[in-house]
Amino acid sequence: MAQDVPWALVLSDGKPGHENQSIGVLPKGLAHRVFPVTFHGRGARLRASLAARLRWRALAGRFPWHGLIGDGAGLMALAAERPSVVVSAGSGPAPINLLLARHLRVPAVTCMTPSVGLGGFDLALVPRHDHPPDRPNVVVTLGAPNRVDPDTLRAEGEAFRARHGLPQGRYAVLLMGGDSARFRIGVAQGLAALEGCLALAARHGMELLVTTSRRTAPDTEAAMAALAHRCAYFCAGRDDPERVVPGMLALAELAVVTEDSVSMVSEAASAPARVLALGVERKGGVPRRHEAVLAALADGGYVRRATTTDLIAAGSALLAAAPPPRLDDTARCRAAVARLIGVAP
Repeated sequence: MAQDVPWALVLSDGKPGHENQSIGVLPKGLAHRVFPVTFHGRGARLRASLAARLRWRALAGRFPWHGLIGDGAGLMALAAERPSVVVSAGSGPAPINLLLARHLRVPAVTCMTPSVGLGGFDLALVPRHDHPPDRPNVVVTLGAPNRVDPDTLRAEGEAFRARHGLPQGRYAVLLMGGDSARFRIGVAQGLAALEGCLALAARHGMELLVTTSRRTAPDTEAAMAALAHRCAYFCAGRDDPERVVPGMLALAELAVVTEDSVSMVSEAASAPARVLALGVERKGGVPRRHEAVLAALADGGYVRRATTTDLIAAGSALLAAAPPPRLDDTARCRAAVARLIGVAP
């Protein structure tokens, strides 16, 4: 990439939601490259974190941090092309973000609150439930920044409609998450969600668009796929050849999104659709921060919460209500990054 062309280096921990946040906060038209960060064991990550906490650029610059990660040589070769900014989300890539940005003397941007703290970052995009400090370099968000862009959403919807031969009409969407450390979506619950959405859509003269995710359990996905013939569109998320969610949301009047993914709920709340955050099975206690985000989005009127038991009634009430506000976290984050590096948002 030419050195006089601004671009962003996105460091990824491999989690789609985190990667989407990092890309979503970039100003429109800003080129980016994604580099996966993996550490040579827990000890290597701890050493990188300790080095990142050092405030002295010279000492941090001499630390052999690039030897702590997989393909450190590849990262250094990419860094030699001089990005305008280094961006990451979450705790995993944060130490390398700080160290690399200091080495290159370019701004470092973090989404969320990483374990290394916010002190070394030039810009921190932090959710409200983390109780971020009141600092000029901190932008407070309600949900998770994402790649849903209101300015391009209509075009993405029409392109999605054309690719899949969907007629003009009314659509509802089901975004199905999956298993994690705190949540589980088994076969029975996956089918209950799909059957409920099909019934809700039929009641209101809509067709249903469905996608699972990489975290959806194979048996749950297979059981749901057996009902694909009743859907206008069904995508097995683990085999998704395209990024279908923006196009689906662009066509939807109603989006039902499982609560296990704050990123998916935030994407839906950033689109024009009315949003139901659907409760799923919880394994023990749900992280306080996760629950705080969902509660804040519900309190702000961006989403309504429901379960598979009351899905049809809650969805019908939501469709009869006034249109909700649209979450605008991403636009504010893009503007802050643009100011930081001197480009148009």
